[in-house]
Amino acid sequence: MKIAIIDFRSHFTNRIGEALERAGAEYAYFPYDTKSDAVRDYDGMIFTGSYDTVYEGGKKADESLLECGMPILGICYGHQLVHYMLKGEVARAKVPEHEPVRIDTAASPLFEGLPASHVVSMHHNDEVIALADGFKKIAESENCFYAASENIEKKIFTVQFHPEDEGNEYGDEIFKNYLRIIEKSKTA
Repeated sequence: MKIAIIDFRSHFTNRIGEALERAGAEYAYFPYDTKSDAVRDYDGMIFTGSYDTVYEGGKKADESLLECGMPILGICYGHQLVHYMLKGEVARAKVPEHEPVRIDTAASPLFEGLPASHVVSMHHNDEVIALADGFKKIAESENCFYAASENIEKKIFTVQFHPEDEGNEYGDEIFKNYLRIIEKSKTA
């Protein structure tokens, strides 16, 4: 399985590749302005974090990536960017999070087999305050109402936290679940 990592210049980007290796996937890095034609031979895409702010001129993905139909995992800035580009709302967080925090999750293929409450690594100053149409909330923390979301029809999953970072109880399992989502989408 091959995953395209769309790099928005996060200091955690290399850890995403390491997590994918542990999960048994191949990967390649692509710049944030990559078009869908460049990744058409890949099975899934991950949008990384970034130091940018989506509503203040931050890096944007090419819209063709969101419409190409392959399963996408948006992480931190990638979570915010997906919602921003699909007409959700992102704003400065009332309580920025920069430490391990506990999230409570809903049933989702992304969290399959995991406890409903577990610790994740948050590093954000902004947050999604309104989901894009077609998405539903699948996790929240004490200070972040939309800590994760999914749109099953579009095969897009987003998390405000960094599953690739140390401080997650089940980071590797989340990447393995993402790869299972990709496998199921191939047979559907």
